[in-house]
Amino acid sequence: MLKALELIGFKSFAGKTRFEFPPGITAVVGPNGSGKSNIVDAVKWVMGEQSVKSLRGKEMADVIFNGSGTRRPMNSAEITLTFDNSSQLLDVDTPEVHITRRVYRSGEGEYLINRQPCRLRDIRDLLAGTGMGTQAYSIIEQGKVDVLLQASARERRVIFEEAAGISRFKAKKVEALRRLDRVEQNLLRLSDIVDEVENRLRSVRAQAGKARRYREYTSRLQELRTQVALVDWRRLTETLTRFEDQIDTLSGQRDAAVAEAEATEAQLLEAETRAGSIHEEIRAAEGIISTNRQRIAGHESMIEHELDRCCDLEEELAQHRKHVAAMSHRAGDLEQQFRDTGCHVEEAEQQHRRIARQFAEGERALTELIGRLDQVRSQSQQCRTALMEKMRATAVLGNRISGLESRVVATAEARSRCDRRLAELREQADGLQTEAAALDHRRRELETNAAEWHEKLVAAEARVEQLCSELEGRRSDLIRLRQRRSAVAERASVLDELVRRYEGLSPGVKEVLQKARDATAGPFCQVRGLVADLFDVSVEAAHLVEVALGDKAQHVAVAGGRDLLDYLQSEAAQFSGRVGFLWLGDADKAVPTERLDLERRAGVLGRADRFVQTSPEYRPLARRLLSHIWIVERLSHAVALAQAAGPGTGFVTLKGEVLTPDGSLVVGPRQGAAGQISRRSELRSLNQQVKELDGQIEEAEAFAASLDAQIAEQRRQTADLAEHHRAAETQVVEHRHEITANQERLRQIDRQLEDTRREQETVSRGHDAAQESLEKCRTELQQAEADVADTENHMAALGEQIDRLEADRAVRSRDTTEIKVALAKSEERLRNLRTQMQQLLESREERLRAVEQNRQQLQQSVQRLGLTQRKILQAESEVAELYLRKEEFERQTLALIAQRETIQQDRTALKSQAQRIRKQAQKLDERIHAEQLKANEVRLERGSLADRLREDYQIELAELEHKPTEEEQHQREEVQNEIEELRRKISNLGNVNLEALEELEQLENRFEALSTQFKDLSSAKNSLQRIIEKINVDSRRLFSETLETVRGHFRTLFRDVFGGGQADIVVEADEDILECGIEIIARPPGKEPRSISLLSGGEKTMTCVALLLALFRSRPSPFCILDEVDAALDEANIGRFTNVLRDFLSMTQFIIVTHSKKTMTCADTLYGVTMQESGVSKPVSVRFEDVSEDGHILVPPKEEDEADEQQVDSADDETQAA
Repeated sequence: MLKALELIGFKSFAGKTRFEFPPGITAVVGPNGSGKSNIVDAVKWVMGEQSVKSLRGKEMADVIFNGSGTRRPMNSAEITLTFDNSSQLLDVDTPEVHITRRVYRSGEGEYLINRQPCRLRDIRDLLAGTGMGTQAYSIIEQGKVDVLLQASARERRVIFEEAAGISRFKAKKVEALRRLDRVEQNLLRLSDIVDEVENRLRSVRAQAGKARRYREYTSRLQELRTQVALVDWRRLTETLTRFEDQIDTLSGQRDAAVAEAEATEAQLLEAETRAGSIHEEIRAAEGIISTNRQRIAGHESMIEHELDRCCDLEEELAQHRKHVAAMSHRAGDLEQQFRDTGCHVEEAEQQHRRIARQFAEGERALTELIGRLDQVRSQSQQCRTALMEKMRATAVLGNRISGLESRVVATAEARSRCDRRLAELREQADGLQTEAAALDHRRRELETNAAEWHEKLVAAEARVEQLCSELEGRRSDLIRLRQRRSAVAERASVLDELVRRYEGLSPGVKEVLQKARDATAGPFCQVRGLVADLFDVSVEAAHLVEVALGDKAQHVAVAGGRDLLDYLQSEAAQFSGRVGFLWLGDADKAVPTERLDLERRAGVLGRADRFVQTSPEYRPLARRLLSHIWIVERLSHAVALAQAAGPGTGFVTLKGEVLTPDGSLVVGPRQGAAGQISRRSELRSLNQQVKELDGQIEEAEAFAASLDAQIAEQRRQTADLAEHHRAAETQVVEHRHEITANQERLRQIDRQLEDTRREQETVSRGHDAAQESLEKCRTELQQAEADVADTENHMAALGEQIDRLEADRAVRSRDTTEIKVALAKSEERLRNLRTQMQQLLESREERLRAVEQNRQQLQQSVQRLGLTQRKILQAESEVAELYLRKEEFERQTLALIAQRETIQQDRTALKSQAQRIRKQAQKLDERIHAEQLKANEVRLERGSLADRLREDYQIELAELEHKPTEEEQHQREEVQNEIEELRRKISNLGNVNLEALEELEQLENRFEALSTQFKDLSSAKNSLQRIIEKINVDSRRLFSETLETVRGHFRTLFRDVFGGGQADIVVEADEDILECGIEIIARPPGKEPRSISLLSGGEKTMTCVALLLALFRSRPSPFCILDEVDAALDEANIGRFTNVLRDFLSMTQFIIVTHSKKTMTCADTLYGVTMQESGVSKPVSVRFEDVSEDGHILVPPKEEDEADEQQVDSADDETQAA
C-alpha cells in the first residue's frame, strides 16, 4: 500500500511537502493550474518515468522549481514514495520501502531504495509484476483513456502483460536474447581468431629456427666489427692529436699579430672620434645659422601678413556701422504692425461671445426633446420584452404538447415492444439450455486431446536436449582433433623446411647438392642425393640406422660412369668443405657373399640393413653399408656377440652405443640435432598422422553436421508439436469461454426478463401520466395566445408616438448644427489673429537683439586692429637682433673647418699601418684553417666510425678500455674476410623475424586459452537457449490464465457500470500468444456493436474503468491513481463509477484528482491544493462544504493562513525529526 508522498522542489511545490495516504479513497481537489496534476507527475517520475513529454516539459531540468516572484529557483528536485511492505509484496526485507529520485540542474540524477543508491533498473525490477510502474495500470490519466482504447492491438497488450506478471519475464528474456546474440557473435569472432592464431602458429614455428641462427651470426659479426673499429679508432685519434698541436702553434702567432693590429686601430678610432666631434660642432653651428635665417624670413612674412590684416579690419568696421542703422529702422516698422493687429483681436472676441450664447440655447432645447423620446422608447421596449416572454411561453407550451403527444405514442409502442421482447427472451433461454449440454460434452473431448499433445511435446523436448548434449561432446572432440592436427602439421612443416634446406650438413655437401639440383648436363647429373635420402626407415629405428651409418649418412650417392670422378681430380673441383662420395655401381662388389647369421641369438633385434626400406636400385647400397651391423638390446649383448662373431662385424644398442667392426666402442648421448634419416622418418610419420587426423576431423564434422540436422528437424517437430499443443489448449480455452459465455447469456436473459417486466410496468404508468398532462397544456396554450394579441396592439400605439418625436428632434438637431459651425469659424479667426500678434512681438524682439549684437562686434573689431599694430612693431625689433647673431656663428664655423683638415691627415697614416698588420694575421688564419680542415676530416671519419657502431650495436668506442694488440692489428685481412662471410650468411637467411621465439610461446599460450574460451562460450549459448525456452513456456501459461480471468471480470464489470450491455476481450487469431494483439469489444445497452472509437467520451471512460478494474481484480495493484478520469462523466455515471470503486477498497487504495463534488462525497480523505502565492503550490485543509460545484476551494483568507501555518509547522517538525 502507498503510505506517503514527499516532494521537495518538484515543479510548483517549492518547499518540503508531504501527503499521507491512508487506506480507502483519497481525493485531491483544487482549481485549474493549482498544481494538482503535479502530484501525479511526481509519482510517475519517482517510479522511473524518462519521457519529458509525459511530464509536460521540454527537458528533465524542467521538473525543478524554477522560482517565482518572491522565491528563488532551487538547484534540485527530490521525490520520495513510502510503501507499507508488511505483506512483503515488494522483494525487500523491511516493513517499509522508501523509493527516492533526485535530479540536479547540472543534469545529474540519482535513485535510492531505502536511502541506499541504486540503478533505475533496480527500481523497475522491484516494481515489475506488481501492477505499479510508469507503463502499468496503476496510474490512469484523463488523456490516456483514449490512448488505451484506441491504441493498436499489440500496444494494448502491455497492461495485460503487467497484470499477468510476465513483464519481468519479458525483460529477462530480452536480456537473455541480447546476451545470446553477443555470445553467438563472440563465438563467430573467436572461431575466426582461433583459425588465424593456428595459421600464425605454423608460420612462427618455421621462423623461430631462422631467428636462432640469425642471432648467432649477428653476435659474432658484432664482435669482429668492434675489434676492427677499435684499431681504426686508435689510429685516427693519434692523427687528430698531431693536427691539433700544429693548430695551437699557428694560433699563438696569429693572436700576437691581431693584438698589434688592434692597438693601431685603437689610435685610428681615437682620431676618428676627434674628427667626428669637430664635424658635429660644425654641423651644429651651421644649423643655428640656418635657424636664424628661417626665423628672420618668418618674422618678415608675419609683418607683411599683419599689415594686410589691418586693412581688412578697417573695412569690417565700416560694414558693422551700416548694419546697426538698418536694424534700428526695421524694429520701428514692426512696432506699428503690432498695434494694428491688437485692434482686430478685440472685434473678433465680441463676435465669438454672441454666437456661443445662441449655441447654448439650441443645445438645451434639443436635450429636453431627446429625453421625452427616450422615455417613450423605454415604454416600447418593456412592452416588446413582455411580448417576447409571452410568445416564448406559448412556444414552450406548443413544444411540450408535441412532446407529450409523441410520448403518448411512444409509450404505447414501448408497451407492445415489451410484450414481444418477453416472448423472444423466453424462447432464447430454452435454446441456450439445450446448447449448454452439447458444449459440456465437447469440452471433455478437447481436454483429452490437449493432454495427449502435451505428452508428445515433453518427449520431443527431452530428445532435443539429448541431441544437443551429444552435439556439444562431438564439438569438443572436433576442437581437440583440430588442435592436434595443427600441432602435427606445424611440426611437419618445420621438419620439411629443415630437410629441404639440408640443415646440419657441411657446406661442401650443400654445395654439391645445390649444383646437382641446378645441373641439366655434366658430371653432377650423376648425383642421386644423400645416402640418407635413399633409405626409408621407421621412426623407432631411424636413430639406430643413423648411428650405424655414421658419417656415411651424409655422403653423396653417385650413379653412372666416372665423369664425376674425373671432375673431382681436376683443378676446377673446389668446395667450401669436405664431401664424401659413394658410387652405386661399386655396391655389389664390396658386399661379401656370406655373412654370419645372428638372428636367433639372445638380445639381437636384427641386422641393420633389414630395418631399411628402399627401392631395388639402392638395395645393394643398403647391404654394403649396413649388412655387417647388428642391432642389439644392450651393450653386454654386443660385447658377447663381438667375441663370437670376430672382426668385421659391428653392433648398435638401443641406447645408441656403438661397437665398431674394428673393435672401437662409442658411448654417451649424441650431440647436435637429429640427422637426415631421423628427420625424414619423423616427417613421413607426421604426414601420415595428418592424413589420419584429416580423415577423423572430416568424419567428426560430418557426424556433427548430421547431429545439427537431427536437432533442427527435432526442433521443427517440437515446434509443430508445441503449435498443436497450443492450438489444442486454445481450443479448450475458447470452448471454456463459450461455455462461460453460454452461462452468462442465460443469466443475462434472466436479468433481461426481469428488467423487461419492470420496464413494461413503468411504460404503462408513463402513458397515463402523459395523456393527463397533454389536456392541461392545451388549455394553457389558448390563454397565452390571447395575451399575445393584446400586447401587440399596445406596441403599435407607442410606435406612432415615437415617429412624431423623431421628426421634431431632426429639425432641432439641424438648427443646432448650423450654429455650431458658425461658432467654430469664429474660434478659428480669433485664434489666427492672436497667433499673428504673437509672431509680430517675437520679430520685434529679435530685431532689437540683432542691433545690440552688431554694436558689440563693432567694438571687438576696434580692439583687434590695435593689437595687430602692436605685433608689427615687436616683430621688426626681433629681426634686427637675429641678423647680429647670424654673423657671430659664421666666424666660429670657419675655425672648426681648419682643425678638421689636420686630423684627417693623421687618420690616413694610421689606417695604412693597420691594414698591413691585418694581412699578416689573415695569412696565419688561412694556414690554421687548412690544418683545421684536415683535423675535421679525421674527426668526421672517427665520428662516423663511432656512429655506425652506436647505431648498429649501441656501443660507445670512446668508452672501451680494450687496447688492440699487435696481433689483432696484423690479422685485419682475415677478420675482414670472416666479416664478409658472416654478412653473406645473414643475407642468405633473408627476412628474419627476431621476435619469433617470444611470439611462438605467446601464440601457444593464447591458442590454448582461446580453445578454452570457445568451449565456455558454447556451453553458455546452450544454457541461454534453455533459459529462453523456459521463459516462453512460463509466460504463455501465465498470460493465457490471466487473460481468461480478466476477460470474465471485464464482462461482469462492464454490465455493472453500464447497467447492461455486452463487452469482450478478443485475442488476434493465428498469432503466438506471446506476440498477439488484443482487441476490445464494447456494446453499451440499447446500441448495436460498433467500434470503440465511436463511443462518446463518457462511454469511453466507463469502458476504460471497467477494463482497468478487471485487471485490478485479476492482479490487484497496491494503489491506483485516477487523474480527472471522471471529467467526461455525467452525474448518473459518476454514481456508478464511485459505487464500483467502493467494491475494490478491500484489495487496493484509490487516489483521485477530481473537480466533481459527487466524486468527493465518496472520499475517505480530502486534500486541497491551492496557489495562494503565485507559482507556488501548497496543500490546505479542506472540508466538503468548502468546495464549490466546479471544484474550486472556498477557504476564507483567515483559514487559508491558518492552513499554511499548519503546513509549515508540520514541515518544520518533519525536518527536525530527519
